[in-house]
Amino acid sequence: MKKRGPLLAAFCIPLLITLIICVNREIYPFGDQCMLHIDMYHQYCPFFTELMEKLKTGGSPFYSWNIGLGADFVSLYAYYLASPLNWLLILWPRGYVIEFMTALSILKIALSGLTFTYYLGEHFLVWQDAGNAAAVIRTEKKTAVRLPADVASYAAAVCGAAYALCAFMAAYAWNLMWTDCMVLAPLVILGLERLIRDNRPGLYYVSLAVCILSNYYISIMICIFLVLWFLLYWMEHRASGYRAWIRFAWYSLLAGATGAVLILPTAKVLSLSGASGISFPETMEWYFNIVSELARSLLAVDVYTGDSHWPNLYCGIFALFLLFLYVWNRAVPWKKKLPRLALVVFFWLSFSNNMLDFIWHGLHFPTSLPGRQSFLYAFLVLVIAYEALLYIRELKLWQVFAAGGMSVVFLLFCNHFMDETTMEQTSIWASGAFFACYFVIVLGILIGKKRIRQLMLATGCLAVVAELVINYNLTGLDTISRTDYVKNLADYRAVLSETAEKSDEDSVFYRTEELERKTKNDAALSGYHSGTQFSSLMNLNVSHFYQDVGMEGGKNFYCAGGATPLLSAMLSIRYVLADNAMEEGPLRTLVAQRGDTYLYENAYVLPLGFMMDEDVAEKWDYAGGGDIGTQNQLANLLGSDRLLLTAVESESKAGESSFVAQDSAYYYATYSKTGVDNLQEQVSSGRTRGFTKVSHGYILDLGYCEAGEEVKVTNTANELVQLVVYRLDLMALRTAYEAFAAQAVEVTEVSDTRVKGNVDVTQAGRLIFSIADEDGWTLYVDGKKTDSETFGGAFISTYLTEGTHEFELRYKSPGFLTGAVISAAAVVLFAATMAVRRKRKKG
Repeated sequence: MKKRGPLLAAFCIPLLITLIICVNREIYPFGDQCMLHIDMYHQYCPFFTELMEKLKTGGSPFYSWNIGLGADFVSLYAYYLASPLNWLLILWPRGYVIEFMTALSILKIALSGLTFTYYLGEHFLVWQDAGNAAAVIRTEKKTAVRLPADVASYAAAVCGAAYALCAFMAAYAWNLMWTDCMVLAPLVILGLERLIRDNRPGLYYVSLAVCILSNYYISIMICIFLVLWFLLYWMEHRASGYRAWIRFAWYSLLAGATGAVLILPTAKVLSLSGASGISFPETMEWYFNIVSELARSLLAVDVYTGDSHWPNLYCGIFALFLLFLYVWNRAVPWKKKLPRLALVVFFWLSFSNNMLDFIWHGLHFPTSLPGRQSFLYAFLVLVIAYEALLYIRELKLWQVFAAGGMSVVFLLFCNHFMDETTMEQTSIWASGAFFACYFVIVLGILIGKKRIRQLMLATGCLAVVAELVINYNLTGLDTISRTDYVKNLADYRAVLSETAEKSDEDSVFYRTEELERKTKNDAALSGYHSGTQFSSLMNLNVSHFYQDVGMEGGKNFYCAGGATPLLSAMLSIRYVLADNAMEEGPLRTLVAQRGDTYLYENAYVLPLGFMMDEDVAEKWDYAGGGDIGTQNQLANLLGSDRLLLTAVESESKAGESSFVAQDSAYYYATYSKTGVDNLQEQVSSGRTRGFTKVSHGYILDLGYCEAGEEVKVTNTANELVQLVVYRLDLMALRTAYEAFAAQAVEVTEVSDTRVKGNVDVTQAGRLIFSIADEDGWTLYVDGKKTDSETFGGAFISTYLTEGTHEFELRYKSPGFLTGAVISAAAVVLFAATMAVRRKRKKG
């Protein structure tokens, strides 16, 4: 039996289903929608854009200034971008990154169907003719009757489509960094089986190494599954002996070592992120009962991506019915069935138990997006279902009725125990209809004549495809407006490019921020430097500093939102992007405009480095003075005898806070902790501004107000948000700024991995760079390597004496060189091992 037809079908069925859904959802170019869902919106599109620019322009693969204050790019690549398919970006036109990700997502869905079908064909040898296919599994009875090879091969294609369109893919297809592992998992598992059974290590090593290099995180789950599958499969093939254990350990070690070039830098960077540290749960907890969990295996159950741990388990009602048939089918001996069924139960427990959940997710609890190993559960269930299908003609009628009874009982239990917040009653009825359909089809196969059997098999395949279409259409491929996402990108690039051409010599490096941003990675999306990012690899120390001084920060993000002019100057923020022409004032000047995009230049901005008196650095209690108190203290230490920010009268009531500007000035506000996420500012002059993620807690920049103007800050939740409003004192700001500017550095050269310049120090003190202090940076002062210190718990600094000094900062991705050596050594060892094997065979 030839492989080409079934494999082509396995690729095309999910491909066509997703394309039809794309047309129906009006996804570009079929309409105005796009698939930018959750992190695809906030992270992947910006990071893919940054990768495209580096590939096309030859930028450094080690560092990027367009992600936060600067970020290691090797680790970011390893975490988000390491799919080999992403390199096709170099051929893709600029401006269509969204479409590249859409095409990639659909391609990976189709490839998942292909690889799973190939696995089934190789595992059960369905490519062989029917005469040789009756006893391919050594534990089977040789008299067992299987489906004809041609029928079995196309049935495998249908199962491949079910794997490709399972609930994991419906929930996480947008998470492009995970789906490579779903594509590769069947090949890795097939490679393991060949390693055990036939002592053929090639496929196992290569596929596992590529898997680890593509995404080390999901590969952790695959490696856990490999250990379990090895034990199960080895027990069935003990003729391979205990040497199989040595082979498994050796080639697994080599595959893991091959990924060291990306794993070590990522581990180094993660040690400073919110994901660092391991805290194993002290007590056992059960998230929910097993039956309510299993109800999520039914048709048309909305995928879950929240924090309540509900897994996404759907892989076909037909698969559940075949699983029930598998229990009763005597063609598969119990010594084979029991370990597989036990593994299924283990998965059920893993989704519900906090300790097992912690282990599966790499010794961490996932932040939302639960049950990330559920694609392996789908793999297991579908392999079992396919084996049940192969021996369907061995069933007795009473066994079919027993499976039908199990289906009814299962639905009744699901109906009683289901969680109504995560699924609806319609899922029970729809699933019941398909259970009944498959029950009738199986009866027809058993009691019908040849033509009836053929008709029932064809009907069954069509029913499965229909089921997959219905489920994926209802649960997968969420969309947003493409126009809304890209509408300002061209204007952003235009005004930034226009301004860059006018920059003078003392503007070698500067940062830009937005008043109302689309994402926290807009800088990567539009190609500019900023002080904001959202990434799991983000430096947590920077986030803590931001929060201490009143800016926005969290476990995996920090944002310059909330920066006062003094903080903005310290972060070298020279420009501000806005969507209105009413932001000009004493501290901001309009310098460029295109469409509805306006670029303002800040009056006060410092270069990448500046001097601070050592006494000021030691006395500034940035973490203890509160948002406003912290900044007032700093201004005072820098020589101001006036408060930088002074409270003014305001009033707050449910849904609205307001004040009248007594003086023409810039105004800011703090507020008590709130669950409100969005606030809207309205000034009587007509100026408006929106604030998002207010629950994060940061200073609100209310902008410049003329004396007599009324300002209202409202929320649609009609909740009380108690504002405390402050007026900025420009004289205090100028005094503090000039203390820094008097000894600011002159930056003469900036590249992706190097900063050079000089500074004239008139008073010895602390040289501070607005660059996160991370392992990759090495500081040289006057040509000598200098041990740097950390300022504010987050930034690179060093002590300098009076005089003129030259400095240079060089960046190398930490752990990259060591990892590259280990990876190269692993490849060499694998090649040497294979050479020795070939020599022994010839000998």
